[in-house]
Amino acid sequence: MSRGRTKVVTIAFAVFVASASFVGGVGAQSSDSVTLTVTVVDEGGNPLSDAELIATWDDGGPVNRTTAGNGKAFVDVDEGADVTIRVDHPHYVRNQPYVVENASEGDVTIEVAQAGRATVTVEGASGPVGNAIVRMFHDGQPVLNERTAADGRLTTPEIEQGNYTLVTFKEGYLRNRTTLTVDGEVSERMGIRQESVLVTFAVSDDHFDPPRAVTNANVTVPGVADVTTQGTGTVSVSVPVNGAYEVTVTKPGYDSVTERLRVRESETTLNATIQRTSAISLRADNDRVVVGESVRVTVTDEYGNPVPNASVDRAGTTVGETDGDGVISVPVESPGNVTIAAEADGREATVTVEGVGSGGAATATATGTATASPTVTGTPAETAGGLGPGFGVAGALVALLVGALAARRRGE
Repeated sequence: MSRGRTKVVTIAFAVFVASASFVGGVGAQSSDSVTLTVTVVDEGGNPLSDAELIATWDDGGPVNRTTAGNGKAFVDVDEGADVTIRVDHPHYVRNQPYVVENASEGDVTIEVAQAGRATVTVEGASGPVGNAIVRMFHDGQPVLNERTAADGRLTTPEIEQGNYTLVTFKEGYLRNRTTLTVDGEVSERMGIRQESVLVTFAVSDDHFDPPRAVTNANVTVPGVADVTTQGTGTVSVSVPVNGAYEVTVTKPGYDSVTERLRVRESETTLNATIQRTSAISLRADNDRVVVGESVRVTVTDEYGNPVPNASVDRAGTTVGETDGDGVISVPVESPGNVTIAAEADGREATVTVEGVGSGGAATATATGTATASPTVTGTPAETAGGLGPGFGVAGALVALLVGALAARRRGE
């Protein structure tokens, strides 16, 4: 191949590579990306250089940029994304990140403020209060929600200079609120005091409509109270303010419940509902039954309502199911104790009746009526003294009186 031809081929190859590189470069840029022109300014509107920008969005970022001398930086993001931009500067700060919703090509101006810091000390009647809550709000927006150290102190990170609403409290303590001006490094002491409020616990059984009060229910507030409801289904106790409590309500025969109670700084009521533990009962009309006859049994639920279609067996042998009134008649086929059992939806109950022979003394029928002794017929037995049939004591006295009267007449 001639040198001239080789040169042409080389140039063509270079052009091809360059073209491929250009195409690849274009392809590497998402056709759905847009460029935000971000300008960072102070409270007076002056542009700030050397501001670090960190942009993130769902499934995207971070994109890091630094503002130039004119306070500007170009940030490429996904079109239509909700982009969060955080600003970091040696002397300025922004309490809340800046959010660009539904990003599109255009200008974005982010204002920052000079940085300050606050140290808050929380004190009670006996000194510093550790683990106290410190909250700060700026222009109605929450900025800080932290707890004090063991010495009752909390120092904020760098925050915007300005006026803040400062709130301090702790579980069992009343809130203290003030306005704090942060104009550099500032300190503030906040006093709080312990307090309790009256809480009424009302327990009812919502099986009924309307629900019915439940008396003698046990109400437990761990570390605070363990009390019992009275005739109205209520009980009241003092509970420390500004706390969250897990309240447990129990009563024998009822399912226990746990309720979340939030106590602030005024009297309040906790309404708790419980229901009886699911169960069935089995009752026989008679406890003694003549062998060969039947006894009627009734199956009821935990509220005394009839349980239809309950399976009933006698000494392990199935005899049938209860009717719509929860009733079934069970034959008693052997003397001695007979166990009758019922089952419904996993609930079980038993009752024992006694089978007795038909010749037994004072034997009861299935309906509870005693069997009468048969009437004796035939010739009456003679009475003592040989006075003959039909003579009793009264007859003997009459005979004696007649004899005495006859003797008297003969004597006359």
